[in-house]
Amino acid sequence: MPYPSARPRLLYQLASPLHRTAGDAVVSRRLEMLRAWAPSAEVSINSPEIGPSAIESTADAAMVFPALFSAAGDWADKHDAVIIGCFSDPAVDALTEVSGLPVIGPGEAGMLAAVQLGERFAVLSSDPTPKGLRRRIRGIGIEGNFVGEVTVGGSVADLNRDPDTHLPAIVERARSCVAQGADVLVLGCFALSFIPGLPERLAEAVGVPVVNPVIAGLKAAEAAVLYRAGLPRPNLRSA
Repeated sequence: MPYPSARPRLLYQLASPLHRTAGDAVVSRRLEMLRAWAPSAEVSINSPEIGPSAIESTADAAMVFPALFSAAGDWADKHDAVIIGCFSDPAVDALTEVSGLPVIGPGEAGMLAAVQLGERFAVLSSDPTPKGLRRRIRGIGIEGNFVGEVTVGGSVADLNRDPDTHLPAIVERARSCVAQGADVLVLGCFALSFIPGLPERLAEAVGVPVVNPVIAGLKAAEAAVLYRAGLPRPNLRSA
């Protein structure tokens, strides 16, 4: 199959009804940021009508598949790949099976990006956050690179509503991770990922790279579309 000429059609599927909990303006702002981060793709966003208000526990994460199951059967009609908008990567395998599309877990994509950038990484998460991160990391095979997870003292709703209030604590927790040996940080809550300029500000403040897993997920989804298209081998012979 030839290299695809059309831009990949990516769906950023929110895991909770953000339009209800934070408002349509927040959803629209996130879509603008997604499109800026992936200009080579056609990016759309969907906020489900049902589901947990935020993913702050394993019980919340378990509710994502029932909320998205019906819609997932139709994803292939309009999209080439899907990114699930939650660091916990809820129901990624099941939704891949139902939709027949690459369904990307941006949490995993972000942590894999971290081990490409450094030797040891830490995760900054909202409070509360689902348990079991180390178990997930062990399954990915990068537990030896993991320093730990640190919460930043604000819930998802807090961070969505008033991120500036929490910035001093976020910087403080980030510095503590670096002091423990992390040479890369990963944002473990997407309320953090969508604070404009936060990764750059954190990186400048603490002196190590900061991975935005939303961007990592978008790029992984674009790559997945190309892989499925059957990329030909490039002609490396000189003219």
